[in-house]
Amino acid sequence: MSLLQHLEELRVRLFWIIGSVAACAVAGWFLFDKTVDLLLKPARPYLDLTKGRLIFTGPLEAFSIHFKVAFVIGFCIALPIVLFHVWRFVSPGLHRNEKRYAIPFIASGMVLFAFGVWFALVSLPEALHFLIGKGITGGVISPLLSAQAYIQFGLLYLVVFGLSFEFPVILMLLTTTGLVSSRQMAKYRRQAFMGIAVVVAVATPTVDWFTMTIMTIALYVLYEASIWLSRLLRR
Repeated sequence: MSLLQHLEELRVRLFWIIGSVAACAVAGWFLFDKTVDLLLKPARPYLDLTKGRLIFTGPLEAFSIHFKVAFVIGFCIALPIVLFHVWRFVSPGLHRNEKRYAIPFIASGMVLFAFGVWFALVSLPEALHFLIGKGITGGVISPLLSAQAYIQFGLLYLVVFGLSFEFPVILMLLTTTGLVSSRQMAKYRRQAFMGIAVVVAVATPTVDWFTMTIMTIALYVLYEASIWLSRLLRR
């Protein structure tokens, strides 16, 4: 394919990805209450001043929050379609026997994203305890959390963890296309660990040592698993 054909293919794939996310966001609009309730559960012990509820201060703020939540839900629902079009974009450069990995690519991407979101939900209470618990506030100041700030933080927290756990899928894609080999990944283990630690420190929405340590260990374990899987794929 020529450069112009690649750009045209990219335009088509982006059109389908954006369209599918937008369409699924319509369903996400009606899942707002359940999603916010799930995000709010770890924060309720710190909402004594507002009787367990978040507050908003502007007339457009509630609509903006609803739209953002719907968009994130739409992305999660549309993830299989997103992964499918990512695969279709890179598949022309693969050999015929490598194209059979389409279903494993999409399935593993969905499972890893779901696992990342689950991991975020499990670690969120500990992160909040570090950020706004008595160890930081000293018990003399109390949080008055706004809906805009907290929900935006919660959504970012979940999405960052979900996308971070796509790390092995990216490595497998690079391995399949021949850009990276299992030998190279094994050779640069130490550098990979340091790189993961730096990225986690920068990308993690919180600054607590517990979340960053667990996430670094989890991503490095996935890195080692990627080395093993890439060896199997190249056989």
